[in-house]
Amino acid sequence: MIALLLNLDHALFCFINSHHSPLWDGFFWTLTWLGNGWIITPVLLVVTFLALPRKKYWLFLAFAAGGMIASSIVNTQVKDTVQRPRPLGYFSTHVSRNVAAVNGTYSVHIVGEPLACRSFPSGHANTAFCAAAVLAFFLGGWYWLSFALALLVGYSRVYLGAHFPLDVAAGAALALAVMYGAYAAYAFTLRRSEKR
Repeated sequence: MIALLLNLDHALFCFINSHHSPLWDGFFWTLTWLGNGWIITPVLLVVTFLALPRKKYWLFLAFAAGGMIASSIVNTQVKDTVQRPRPLGYFSTHVSRNVAAVNGTYSVHIVGEPLACRSFPSGHANTAFCAAAVLAFFLGGWYWLSFALALLVGYSRVYLGAHFPLDVAAGAALALAVMYGAYAAYAFTLRRSEKR
């Protein structure tokens, strides 16, 4: 079962990664930066500061920041434990009969830094989905559309040759689970404080 899942993961990676052009290279290279904590955190701070009432802001900030930090720490610990090779590292040493091959291995299309290790789960996907969850869970309304951007960031990681699709899915799932817990704790604390 695991072997089948990994074969599907590799095949889907090759399908996405092999369909590229200079225009899309530039687009996804720019978009992938929304999965960088140093880029997305200031954006989140400004958006939420303008959208939330002052009396709720500091409580929100404590739970949202706590959730994002916890998700990032867990993501990094899993990366360090699993040590899954990145696509470049994997295809340089493994032969796959299910994909187009150059000299017996898939030729990975890389845009940006050529990374070879610590692939699972994707940190960029984790950060992007944490940010989308902050906006969607805590603010609601049209902010749910932020998940569309998070999905594109996840797709960009595969397109750019940095991650397998399963890495992206795991980073996203971890982010959603942790951020839902953070939001539930925030809502519980807010209800209790309003009853006093």
